Formats: sequence, structure tokens, C-alpha cells
Amino acid sequence: QLCVKFIKDTLSVEQVCEALQAAVTYGQVDLQQHCLAFIEGCTAAVVRTQGFRELSDVVLARVLRSDRLAVDELDLVQAVREWAHVSSAVLERPVPEVAALPVRELRLPLLAPSELVTLESHNQQDLLIPVENIAAAWRAHALRRGSGVPSRLCRPRRGTRPRDHHRHLEPHAK
Repeated sequence: QLCVKFIKDTLSVEQVCEALQAAVTYGQVDLQQHCLAFIEGCTAAVVRTQGFRELSDVVLARVLRSDRLAVDELDLVQAVREWAHVSSAVLERPVPEVAALPVRELRLPLLAPSELVTLESHNQQDLLIPVENIAAAWRAHALRRGSGVPSRLCRPRRGTRPRDHHRHLEPHAK
């Protein structure tokens, strides 16, 4: 308990991911919640740290499930791409394989059409995102609603920059 209190009291952007990874590894639920709340408060800075790039796929997916991340989805996609390349090199496994779990949590329908075009271009190089996920985002744009896409993937996060098409994705939109 003293160690957990010390970690909570001294948490920083640079070491919050290491603390979260350890909290998950050792089943420290209270510390996990504390670390996640910290990450939600300064996500844009956290995703640029070495600790973020060293998270396990399970812990990264848990972070990406949050609606309260303070970062735009496009920046989050880029951070996950960088994480995947580091993990691929360290684990000596292909990018799509190491990234399979976290990529499911990316909210691609939130991206504008021009951003999806760029994403598709980058994706041809590393196959980070399954084609089906990109197709589902395009379908959400074409149908002007999140039809066929899990509703959680159409919910803007706290830091998501507003885009014109978001009003069509929200389940309560008229």
C-alpha cells in the first residue's frame, strides 16, 4: 500500500505508462484507475513517451477504450502506428499481428474523408489496420450514420476535434 501511495503521489507523464503496466501485471485495480485517469488528463503528452511505446497490447487496448482521452483520433492513430512498429521490432512479429487487439479500439468513423484517404495510403505500407475496419469507416460516411459499426467506435473522445460528419454518427442525432 505504501508503494502504491508513493507511485500515485509521484506520477508523471514520463512514467505513467510504466506504472499502469505494472498495476495491470500485479492486479492493482486502484492504481490502474488512477493511472488511467492521469493518462486521460494529458493524453497528447503521454502518447509521445517511450513508456507508451512499450505498453503491452492488452494494456494499450484498455487505454484506447476510454472516451475521456484528451487527444484527437488522428493523433491517436499515429501514436498506435508508432507503438505497433516498436512492438513489431521488439517482438519480431509482423505489425498487423502485434497491433490486432489495440487497432480494434481505434475510432476510424470519427476521421474525415480526407483523413481516411491518407490513412489508407499509410496503411498500404504496414497493413496496421484491417481493410474491413477502413471499409466500415467509409460505410459510416456513405450512409451518414454509424450503421454496421459498433456504437463505441462512433463516440467522440474528449479530445476529438469536431468534424462536420460527427453529427451523423451520434446515435441521438436527429
